[in-house]
Amino acid sequence: MPRATMHFSMIERWPNEHGEHEGQNVLRLNPFVASGIILVLTSPAFATETPPVLVEEPKLVAAPMRSIEISQDLAEKVGQKVWLNETGGDREAITAWNTTEDFASLGIGHFIWFSEGLDTRFRESFPAMLEFLRSRGAKPPAWLDVSPVPPCPWKTQQEFRREFYSPKMTSLRRFLLETVDLQVQYLAQRTKAALPKILDSLPNADDRLHVRRQFYRLVGVSQDLYPLIDYINFKGEGISDKETFPNRRTGEPEGWGLKDVLLAMNGTSEDPKQVLAEFADAARFALKRRISNNPPDKRWQRGWLARVETYRRPLR
Repeated sequence: MPRATMHFSMIERWPNEHGEHEGQNVLRLNPFVASGIILVLTSPAFATETPPVLVEEPKLVAAPMRSIEISQDLAEKVGQKVWLNETGGDREAITAWNTTEDFASLGIGHFIWFSEGLDTRFRESFPAMLEFLRSRGAKPPAWLDVSPVPPCPWKTQQEFRREFYSPKMTSLRRFLLETVDLQVQYLAQRTKAALPKILDSLPNADDRLHVRRQFYRLVGVSQDLYPLIDYINFKGEGISDKETFPNRRTGEPEGWGLKDVLLAMNGTSEDPKQVLAEFADAARFALKRRISNNPPDKRWQRGWLARVETYRRPLR
């Protein structure tokens, strides 16, 4: 009787920062389960017969996502650190409009809010955060308590600054200060939802496998999940084609979100110190690459790199 054999292997080679491939092959168990079977008939009796025809490609089914949990106490601690990173802890800076940007930045995570008709490479985040707060029972000011969330009423930085102490913005600032705990919960929820979105954005199966493995390496060693929560809030998931700049030499689009950081990681160690250091190094690489591709961003380099250095150590 013929014997059926199945072969599963995944050998990965990942380029270093210079685009060269390190001579390191890593054998890993594939977390994707094939729902089809390819038969290899090895009996001599079948040597002259027509080989079987594969009428349908095997379908790959992603393994279930692992649950990520963070306690309320720890979430608040992480949220306070994110707020410190974004605003220096300044209560008035919970509503801001940065000098070089075309949109308002609100809340502890500086969630961005677009005025009507704004065309930008960045992804808006304030409306989703506000809807989350409302789903948890928070009551925004009456002018904002509508669905869908309206565009930002201040169209320019000058108008925003002129209206900074107006009744409308004062009520918004009060609402945001009163819902810090819920904003922290939103940050944690966004982290939980990040991996499926990132995997969906990657057409290459090897890249999906690599990103999934690196994501869970970090989850496995970071009890507070601070590096993940902060970086997603800081630079996003990296799933929008608009959030890229062309490489100045090749013209290829290159991003700086969490997806790009995870793709730049290539370690296998489970040592917490080493994994956290590798994540910080990969984040540093992604940000410096962005600055190289878009030189005006060099003005932010010092603050950006100082921020990712905080990922090397657990929060105290």
